[in-house]
Amino acid sequence: MSENNTIFKGDRYLWGVYFLLCLISIVEVYSSSSFLTRRGGDFLGPAMRQISFVLAGTALVVIMHNLHYKWCKLLMAFLVPLSLVLMLWVDIFGSNVNDASRWLNIFGVSIQPSELAKLATIITLAFILAKFRSKETGSVTSGAFKWSLIVAGVFCFLIVVDNFSTAALLGLVSFCMMMVAGVETKKLLTLVAVAVVALAILIPVSVEIYEYEKREKEPFPFLGASRLSTVGGRTVRFVENFGKPAYEEPIGKDNYQPQHAYMAVANGGVFGVFLGNSRERDFLPQAFSDFIYAIIIEEMGLVGGIVIMLLYMSMLLRAGVIARRCDKAYPAFLITGLAMMIAFQALINMGVSVGLFPVTGQTLPLVSRGGTSFLITSAYFGIMLSVSRFAKQSGKNENVEEPLVEENGDISAPNPAQM
Repeated sequence: MSENNTIFKGDRYLWGVYFLLCLISIVEVYSSSSFLTRRGGDFLGPAMRQISFVLAGTALVVIMHNLHYKWCKLLMAFLVPLSLVLMLWVDIFGSNVNDASRWLNIFGVSIQPSELAKLATIITLAFILAKFRSKETGSVTSGAFKWSLIVAGVFCFLIVVDNFSTAALLGLVSFCMMMVAGVETKKLLTLVAVAVVALAILIPVSVEIYEYEKREKEPFPFLGASRLSTVGGRTVRFVENFGKPAYEEPIGKDNYQPQHAYMAVANGGVFGVFLGNSRERDFLPQAFSDFIYAIIIEEMGLVGGIVIMLLYMSMLLRAGVIARRCDKAYPAFLITGLAMMIAFQALINMGVSVGLFPVTGQTLPLVSRGGTSFLITSAYFGIMLSVSRFAKQSGKNENVEEPLVEENGDISAPNPAQM
């Protein structure tokens, strides 16, 4: 069927990854929600809730991939101030989840402002890195690094108060976007050095706060100390038990979920216990969210876990192919940043489930139970599909439905990959 005769336009590979992840999500959220089913007594409730988010997310993808990606500039003008206001608001009025004020309840709807902030940052950085470069040579100018650092720094600072892992993830993606855009190696190495020094200070301080609260049995008297204590506690447990067999570590309040996640991975073996037969889902309160990858491995085995990983990696590689073909810098940086955010977050979530990283609270994109993260990730796919559909691409220009309209030269710089 011709692309012009279907509502699902743009790159078919990206569409395929999106729908496969959504399908896996419905099945695994339903399977892993026995904890909620037992508590609430609604057998089909978790599945119907997830299906509603999948339908809403798909509608969002369809809408956004029909909009030319150049309109992301207007979205940026709306998202940046909104995200800043909500991030400040969440620190004052936010709802606590696992001792972190990450959520806002507005008219009964829970919103996670950090998800909006991630999208706003990526769109803004793509614009900055495309704007501050020579039209003739495609090389970045001096303003690219400065303004990128300011934007990423402000958002990371606001996020880190309540969500260290999200701030670190956003900082990593921002750094990679600057590297892809061709920012000078000297400046990037300086940024790495600053980050290393900051971590060298932050981690010991976090550990000390954790030890203080453990010793004194009272909160450390400092704003944001509770999150630092959480980071410190997770760091201590990760370092103390890294490389040790999971069965040698006694199960307690602080390691209850990761220990049962490791048991789920061990139970899965190569081919798993089959869908719906997980045992550890009954012991994991976050089986449908932070540790859903462990349940996937338990039910689908190592083979299923590898397939999930390959879906994310193929999405990243496909986005890289599309970015390399783009004639202009803006769509190339936009799709690259969005794809890296999805793939990196997925790798972190999977690493936590198998014990490679300390617990972070990062969900598995499009697979964990729906919410703000699911809808924002759907928006990522909508924008990536818009780039694949509308951006002028060398070697594939016959599929471009509308040429890029160059406005004020702000996104008309050539893609450095084409130079």
